[in-house]
Amino acid sequence: MLKQMSGGKGPPLPLPSLRLMVPPLRLVSAAIWQTVQQRHVMDYGMLEEFVTMVTEMVPELLNLRQRAQLILGLRARLVLELCRSKPIADLQIIQPHLDRIQTLTPLWGTQVSS
Repeated sequence: MLKQMSGGKGPPLPLPSLRLMVPPLRLVSAAIWQTVQQRHVMDYGMLEEFVTMVTEMVPELLNLRQRAQLILGLRARLVLELCRSKPIADLQIIQPHLDRIQTLTPLWGTQVSS
């Protein structure tokens, strides 16, 4: 991605220079988009945090039900990948993700019933 930004000529621009040229939200959005395109499940936690941040700043992007479904789906997919990728799932790694799902489940449940 840095190579594309510098036009492919010479060394890529250092990150501090990029921050001056490109607003931080655009940089993060590009990194998130790359995660989605490459289906890099291990970064879905970061994607979920980004979705949470953006939908808190601009609540009309998604209704609460859509937001909860998306966030729960991303976190659940991450947990499944963590379980699948290791011969023995490490509860210490997985537990924080399960806790996050548990905190989101009531939000999703109230939206489905209304």
